[in-house]
Amino acid sequence: MKITIILCSLLIVQYALTFIQVRSYRKSMEKIVSRYKETEGYYLFSSMEKRKFRPGAIAMIIVNNSYMIQECYVVNGFSVLSKFKEVVKYKGKHVGTLLSEVQENQLKTGKRHKVPAVSAALSKAAENALLSIAKKNITTN
Repeated sequence: MKITIILCSLLIVQYALTFIQVRSYRKSMEKIVSRYKETEGYYLFSSMEKRKFRPGAIAMIIVNNSYMIQECYVVNGFSVLSKFKEVVKYKGKHVGTLLSEVQENQLKTGKRHKVPAVSAALSKAAENALLSIAKKNITTN
């Protein structure tokens, strides 16, 4: 009986923390999107990297039709109180450059299977950007 109460309590706490995290994510996303709402040719790409027993990460990038990164934000860690932080080093760079830098860092460390969560999330978001914008450009031409 005690185990059941403890497990139910843990589920309730997990639900509450997930709710707080999703609300924070939505607020951050809405704040970023509001800057580009009235302009065409800008796209938001987001990716999440989950880890079982290590911190995960979420990445959001704003990319224009020319595959140039306008803004880049990441959040990582266990805490639901973590906030999105801007990654200035990718601002104004081509999406392919982001992918190249992530792969170079991976090769430098020599850890092929243990890619940091932030790098994996950024890589997924950049790949989504390349594929989606390419499809959009093909269909409009």
